[in-house]
Amino acid sequence: MEDKILKLLPYVSVPSRYTGKEINAVHKDIERCKVKIALCYPDLYELGMSSLGIRVIYGLLNEDKDVVCERVFSPAGDMEVLLKANNLPIFTLESKRPLKDFDIVGFSISSELNYTNVLNILSLADIPLLSSERREQDPIIIAGGNCIFNFAPLKPFIDCFVIGEGEEIILELVDVLKEIKGKGRGKILSGLASLEGVYVPLFPVEKVKKRFVKDFDNAYFPVRWLVPLTGIVHDRVSIEIMRGCGQGCFFCQAGSCWRPVRIRSVERIMDIAGHTYKNTGYEEFSLLSFSSGDHPQIEQIVDRLVGEFRDRKATISFPSIRIDTFSFQLATKIKEIKKTGLTFAPETGEALRMKIGKRIKDSELISLVQKAREGGWKQIKLYFMLGLPKEKDTDILDIAKLINELSRIMSIKAAFNIFIPKPHTIFERARFITEEEYLYKKALVVKNVRRSNRIKLNFHSYHMSCIETVIGRGDEALASVIKKVWEKGGKMENWDEYFRFSLWEESFREAELDMSLYLSEIPDGMSTPWQNITL
Repeated sequence: MEDKILKLLPYVSVPSRYTGKEINAVHKDIERCKVKIALCYPDLYELGMSSLGIRVIYGLLNEDKDVVCERVFSPAGDMEVLLKANNLPIFTLESKRPLKDFDIVGFSISSELNYTNVLNILSLADIPLLSSERREQDPIIIAGGNCIFNFAPLKPFIDCFVIGEGEEIILELVDVLKEIKGKGRGKILSGLASLEGVYVPLFPVEKVKKRFVKDFDNAYFPVRWLVPLTGIVHDRVSIEIMRGCGQGCFFCQAGSCWRPVRIRSVERIMDIAGHTYKNTGYEEFSLLSFSSGDHPQIEQIVDRLVGEFRDRKATISFPSIRIDTFSFQLATKIKEIKKTGLTFAPETGEALRMKIGKRIKDSELISLVQKAREGGWKQIKLYFMLGLPKEKDTDILDIAKLINELSRIMSIKAAFNIFIPKPHTIFERARFITEEEYLYKKALVVKNVRRSNRIKLNFHSYHMSCIETVIGRGDEALASVIKKVWEKGGKMENWDEYFRFSLWEESFREAELDMSLYLSEIPDGMSTPWQNITL
């Protein structure tokens, strides 16, 4: 099959998505391995290879000599057309084998809008979409990731859900498979269902408890970092210095689901950086966490990294910094920090901000941005939300006022998302605003932000946010809608150019379901599809 695949590569726009020949890619003799796992990220290669979670699971599994883990991503449209035209199944990158040759096909799902891609991959692999229709010889389909904190809409399609942090439990799943492999799907699924943090729809339980890494400092890190042969979204080494967030913002699912807060030590971070640099030659380290400035030793980390890598021309970047914890003294002192622009998330105007768990005053932000300019930064990116519970016009006017004031200090890129009530948050039962409300709020922002080439506003799609809300809080009945959307050609829904809201409207009508019910406020006392998950 590999020869057939290689003959297709000259006819696709980005052949390097499919070669599997990256630096540090793992190639094993698949026939000698007891357990074969295809690790899937249901989106394009450029996004999947930017996922730290994919890299961690891939590296960790391949440390076991009895296990082979190979990668597969959603094919771009040109490759999918060629596969179908040549009657070829989707394949893993490393060995170019069909997914049906593997014991497990594991999906890491980070967006609800990728659910149709999951079905598309299964279809291209000639694996039955419905778990109930799978045969003894079919792989076990597993799903984990951010979206699985409400797995209800995916239940008919997935054999086994992993709740929480995959590296904490994946080796236990492998041990079960080693012991029971060959004894039938039912026996395997029963064995997996016995593990804490695993939910198997065939063997339902009332409660499933999230798994998390307790010794984060010594947790596995893929120092043999895969180096892609094409550009990807985050083309650098991402060192996770801290996991979890203790801020407790009322709207934030990540803060709720990835607790407790755990940190990596300075020495461990330096060890990771040294080995990863040696194995890759990458010249940028991104210090990854929900808010890197919250690490109690952040200044020491940066000082040590800069001292170690200054002569090698390596730079340091912060992907996310909470406003009240960023050390501008550190920023101005250490010029080697990459001035890629600061990213802050005020979310809303000051008055409402205080009520949703973000206790940052506008005056503090203005002062800090002034210091950032003095430290060499040229641009700041701000994230806001429209449609938060109890939002008033005055809150939106306060947003515009803040943007106007900050733009007199440095250039502003302001991104506006729509509030999505997420499971396991304080606001999980809140309603999602109507399109009419959204257009009014958007117009209020645009009208009151001053016209300046130093200000750029970007507004996320209302309809995409609408479907994220519907699926994110959805129940098992939505599985039929997801399947209908895919059957109508819906895929790559996470991309603006491919998302078609009309397909969702049609599919809801055909399924005789009311979309508005999934967008409305959930009354107190009413059960939710995710209440069986314990954090």
